[in-house]
Amino acid sequence: MTFNSYLFLFIFMPVTAVIYWKLRKKGHTGASLWFLIFASLIFYGSVSLTGLAVFLFELFLNRLFAAGILKNRENNRKAAGAILTAGIVTELLILILFKYFGRLFIISGFKIEAPGISFYTFCGIMLLTECFREGGMPEKEGIKALSLREHLLYMTFFPKLLQGPIAAPYEMLSQKEGGSSLSFETLYRSLLLFSFGLFKKVILADTLGAAVDFGFTNLNALHTGEALIVMLSYTLQLYFDFSGYCDMASAAAAVFGFSLPLNFRSPYRARNIIDFWKRWHITLTGFFTKYVYIPLGGSRKGKGRTILNILIIFFLSGLWHGSGWNFLIWGMMHGIAFALLRLIGFGNPKKKEKSPERSGKLPEEEGLPGAGTIIKTAFTFLYVNAAWVFFRAPSAKDALHLFSDMGQFWFPRFNYNLAKCFQIPELWYALKLLRIDRLSFGQYVPMALLLLFMTILVFRKKTADDYAKTCRIGAGNTFLMTLLMIWGVLSMTGVQTYLYVNF
Repeated sequence: MTFNSYLFLFIFMPVTAVIYWKLRKKGHTGASLWFLIFASLIFYGSVSLTGLAVFLFELFLNRLFAAGILKNRENNRKAAGAILTAGIVTELLILILFKYFGRLFIISGFKIEAPGISFYTFCGIMLLTECFREGGMPEKEGIKALSLREHLLYMTFFPKLLQGPIAAPYEMLSQKEGGSSLSFETLYRSLLLFSFGLFKKVILADTLGAAVDFGFTNLNALHTGEALIVMLSYTLQLYFDFSGYCDMASAAAAVFGFSLPLNFRSPYRARNIIDFWKRWHITLTGFFTKYVYIPLGGSRKGKGRTILNILIIFFLSGLWHGSGWNFLIWGMMHGIAFALLRLIGFGNPKKKEKSPERSGKLPEEEGLPGAGTIIKTAFTFLYVNAAWVFFRAPSAKDALHLFSDMGQFWFPRFNYNLAKCFQIPELWYALKLLRIDRLSFGQYVPMALLLLFMTILVFRKKTADDYAKTCRIGAGNTFLMTLLMIWGVLSMTGVQTYLYVNF
């Protein structure tokens, strides 16, 4: 069961929401949270029963370590620190075993999988670390006490379980009391945001995925133009797939009275790689910054140590995504670019700088872009595209093969089978009515229109989350929501999994 499935949309989500709010309305807040935990486990179990077993095992250990840390934190910090270290090491060992050595767990041809293990492992590490910190949630640092129900709620909450966002404990647990009813406005805006996410995933990302798969299985037959289309298609696919999931996750969480942190803010509008990582997978960046980069010394121990810390972070980020050389190359491409920018002064927190890249503000706060901004954004976008090639390719060799295809500077007619991947039925029927399909180039029009539309969409200043939270409730947005929801539901016949579930 995934967000883009009939079972989730028409049974799991409405039934779970109705029972949850019925319990809340009767004043049974505790019972409603226990029910939400139970429903979340059912949700995960429907994705993978073997994964559920792994998750429950890790959850049991995480609870033991958290209880030990809280018990010793006040009177025996040394013991608490030792338990924290043991807990983090255990979490990482489980992650490494099941993510990178999964073949060891093939029993009689049956593989034990653990979808989303990277995400819930990071949540577990975050929880243990915050249990060790002194203070409490009002100060957003540390956890004063942690009941079993709170622990399970944070770790199991189904909207964020498989792919994040990686919410901090205080972000989740401070909202657990909630209210006794779901307002019409909250439901409306949640459904609108969910429809955006569903459209991104089912209509856009899955369409692009077919083109990307075709390209990487036919590397020997691609010419320059086709290779560029494949590269751009994956850049767009990854964004729409992951941000679409996050939109649906935020919408689902809001239905239960919870708010998840924003994970994307127009990342392809970034002016440089530092800016990109303020916008792309924001919660992962925040995790590495707070729990790895700063403990390593951050930027406090000189320029050389700062650069080393940056490279370590991006090496770990590449390793987190996968064990192949291609993932490490992707991580180091970003790490080297990030480090070079820091060497010349961009993003240095110790300097007071006026330029947008150095101010810490996102570009949308700076007004209309000028020629310089457009050039920087275009260069960053191209660099990110190139890095994504290594991220997607089955191997570094295949990635280099695609770049070799681009370097031919050969532009014959596009392969019809590649163009056919973009022929969304609804769009193709519309073009037939306009008789565009009869033109010699008619079969390539859907590809051109969709790529242009999606490229414009990712460069929009306002995100889907921004729009859903601030738009006017009226006939126009109701029609848009209904159209996207129906279109998405009717296109779910071939349900595809999410790219980041594999990470």
